[in-house]
Amino acid sequence: MMLPNYSHKKVGEVAENDFESLPEDALVAEAAKIMRHKDVSSIVITHKGAQKEPVGIITERDIVRRVMAENKGPFKVTVGSVMSSPLVTINPESSVKDAITLMRSKQIRRLPVVDELGQIVGIVTLKSVVGNMPSHNIDLVEIESSRADVERGALCPYCQAVIKGRGNQMSNHIGAVHAEEKPTASNVERKM
Repeated sequence: MMLPNYSHKKVGEVAENDFESLPEDALVAEAAKIMRHKDVSSIVITHKGAQKEPVGIITERDIVRRVMAENKGPFKVTVGSVMSSPLVTINPESSVKDAITLMRSKQIRRLPVVDELGQIVGIVTLKSVVGNMPSHNIDLVEIESSRADVERGALCPYCQAVIKGRGNQMSNHIGAVHAEEKPTASNVERKM
């Protein structure tokens, strides 16, 4: 898999503008229905009456863990009571590298992009900026070096093999060759 070359881009340039949102007093059942119909895994939650002011996010995982596993009724529970909050956000002028760093440090995969007025203008996902690579095992330096030569293909962060083509080739390579291996100084040799 080839990584997109976002190293020089700002978050606002790569943010997805097509995202779903609901007010905090909406029912979890409504969120689940939207997720299914729109084929999305998260919904940004906004202040009641302020459509663009985000206060949290609800994911499929939140619904499973905080509603279904606790035997709460999705037709009785509001998204505001089970959403992930406080919401971690980023400014559209921040770099993509800053977004990746923030997502990794906070252990999140979705990062709402908010303007100077505190209104949501988009969302950046870890998958949209690093693809299907196992980002928890990859240093940002490796991500940047993987992007360095997109003409020739992407470099595997484990063995530095050049992976050409589109789709899930990098994920397939890593899964087949390096399944449980984590990059360390002793098992990663860099090409010079």
